[in-house]
Amino acid sequence: MNKDKKISLTDAYAVETPDDSIQLYKDWADSYDEDFIAAKGYVGYLNAARYFLDQEDRPPGPVLDVGCGTGVVGISLRDGGIAVVDGIDISQAMLDQARDKKTQNGALAYTHLIQADLTETIAIKSNTYAGIVSAGTFTHGHLGPESLDELWRVAAPGAVCSIAINAAHFDSQGFASKLSDDVKRNVVTEPDINIADTYTHKLNDVDDEDNQSMIVVCRVV
Repeated sequence: MNKDKKISLTDAYAVETPDDSIQLYKDWADSYDEDFIAAKGYVGYLNAARYFLDQEDRPPGPVLDVGCGTGVVGISLRDGGIAVVDGIDISQAMLDQARDKKTQNGALAYTHLIQADLTETIAIKSNTYAGIVSAGTFTHGHLGPESLDELWRVAAPGAVCSIAINAAHFDSQGFASKLSDDVKRNVVTEPDINIADTYTHKLNDVDDEDNQSMIVVCRVV
């Protein structure tokens, strides 16, 4: 990518392959928090973390931040009282940013950071995590509903999941049918699906549905 060109949300939505994602975020990692999170008023990560933290009777144990990026979800979870948060992302450049993220008390946000392609089987043992949180990963050009299977696999029985899915992506990529099938197969509980604004203000450079997320909250059976 042309280094003189400022990377935009349009560029992120245009990625088509894991290699595209790796290159995009290699170029964007250093300025992502400023150019996207701050400049666009991105609050989708806060919604995913909040819905997770609001769940009563969460089982104790580590939580996996899926598509952790630069680490803002991890900070929210740790500041919300989660003792152990691991992060996984396809981009090593983004993980390098997440590695330095700290809580309000100055502790590192993440215990472990894992570089992996979530379109493939990941090197994490089954039944490892008591919670799964994801924001900004299930969106255009990134992950589709088939990647949910790996999340269910690494989650322990009873694990709480809070997964933000781009609203337009939710409708077009078959997430509703996937979740319905997984409920019928007794893989996850019937999800609570919440609509939340992804940004503090409407972005005019994307479709209306791209301004919202579907926050899927369920438990692994």
